[in-house]
Amino acid sequence: MSIEELLELMEQGRSRKDSRDYRPVWLKNFIAGIADIFEPLNCLGRVGYDCQLDERGWTVCLYLGTTEIIGGPRDGQIDHVSFRFDLLRLQQTFSKVTRLEWYSVAEKSGEGSGSPVRSLLSVYGIPQDGEQIRLELLGVPPLVVQPGLHLRTDGVLYETH
Repeated sequence: MSIEELLELMEQGRSRKDSRDYRPVWLKNFIAGIADIFEPLNCLGRVGYDCQLDERGWTVCLYLGTTEIIGGPRDGQIDHVSFRFDLLRLQQTFSKVTRLEWYSVAEKSGEGSGSPVRSLLSVYGIPQDGEQIRLELLGVPPLVVQPGLHLRTDGVLYETH
């Protein structure tokens, strides 16, 4: 085996290790169930999420992604998806809710390029068939998240990879 082949095998092993999903099955099911509750109001939306595990347990953040306009006078414009979210249905996904908070935070003038007001719903509790979790539902995606969809001037909508 040549050194190039050996290096290729090592890189493939590293890629497989990095792409492993260590989330427990109950958490994957929970995320899928919450994603189904998002109801876009004016167009298509793709649910994005982030999961973090620390000493306090899992924190899961979900949001509807944005769409970038490609071509025409609005080229490069980023559109946020308006949506509805059934809070009673959300509550039913938990066997116990210990804390429920809604935040509305105004961005200070001149900082960042996102929405001037960001809001989120934070739920602490235990999902059905799960463990202690903190769920955050964001009104708009985090500023670091790139658009998940592109809309061309001919009306074709496609996903980014």
